[in-house]
Amino acid sequence: MGEETLLFSIKREDKMKKIITLLLLFVLNIGGSGVLANDTQSQKGSYSVSAIPSIHQTEGVESFFDIRWTPLYTENFGILIKNNTDESQTYNIRVNKARTNKNGIIDYSDSSAESDACIYRLTEMIQLPKEVTICAGQTQKVEGTLSFPQESFNGLLMAGIHVSEKKNQGSEATVSNTVAYNLPFVVRGDSDSRPKAKLSLKQTSLEKLSSTQSSLDFYLSNEEATLLKESDFQAEIRNISGKVITTQSSKLDITPETKFIYPIKLPEKVQAGEYSVNLKVTHGKDNWEFNKKFTITGEQAKEIHQRSGIKNYSWIIYCIIIVAIIFIGLLFLFLRNKLKIKREVNNSSLCRSNRRKKNN
Repeated sequence: MGEETLLFSIKREDKMKKIITLLLLFVLNIGGSGVLANDTQSQKGSYSVSAIPSIHQTEGVESFFDIRWTPLYTENFGILIKNNTDESQTYNIRVNKARTNKNGIIDYSDSSAESDACIYRLTEMIQLPKEVTICAGQTQKVEGTLSFPQESFNGLLMAGIHVSEKKNQGSEATVSNTVAYNLPFVVRGDSDSRPKAKLSLKQTSLEKLSSTQSSLDFYLSNEEATLLKESDFQAEIRNISGKVITTQSSKLDITPETKFIYPIKLPEKVQAGEYSVNLKVTHGKDNWEFNKKFTITGEQAKEIHQRSGIKNYSWIIYCIIIVAIIFIGLLFLFLRNKLKIKREVNNSSLCRSNRRKKNN
């Protein structure tokens, strides 16, 4: 009996291990399909990407590029791409500006152009082939250059080398399992000083945050070439009477010279009316505070409720009230008519009684 119990326990434990392993593989597969991870090596994937740092690489940093600004110098570096499949494969290579996405995470997948306000653009300073084809099971070095202008620089620039498999146009494969790798590329100014951080608010607007949530979006801008890592965000929304209807706390990594959106989730049952919002941002000794007033119209409140799955039963209440009014009216008429008939009957009886008395 003891051996059977032990075997059952072992089998149960093995089964649980298998379930946990499958769950981990599922999570890793989801993570691999994204483009935000900074981990750039996965030997079990269809391909892997790693960095070949330059001679001016920051000591101790190996998994990504961290280079000091050197005026009038052309930096040589490279990346290694290993094709782990049994077929020849072509890979797309892009250099994208590092941006802060709505989740407060550094994103290297956005290929949109850098702002004209940026004096130095890594997307233009870094030169790499747009694509490369690698034979089955082979590893290839892809060489690149980073060209510095003659001026000195005292800020921080961030970009990412984004590598993805090139899919054939005729392929019916979905993109859900496509893996993209990102190599962060950081350039530090040749001066040890850093520009004073400057955060500004451009606008706010009510937006759809997800299929079930709505938000008040703050459109913010980090004006300087400095990284605001783990910035503390504290938000508070009050109604017109001053009652707090929601609060929100977040930690964000704000990339240099970037515009980003900070969404404040709205309560599902928020009503139409006037509101005020206060947002405080703290990074080290620097802090900023933004205050705005906004209005939620009846139509917007209805959309928020519908998005949240809250059903509007007001029409039922109205119908009940109307039916109740009609019922009370009919009841009143019925009782009045009944009373009128009763009076007429009583009057008729009284008249007959009086006539009898006269006859007698």
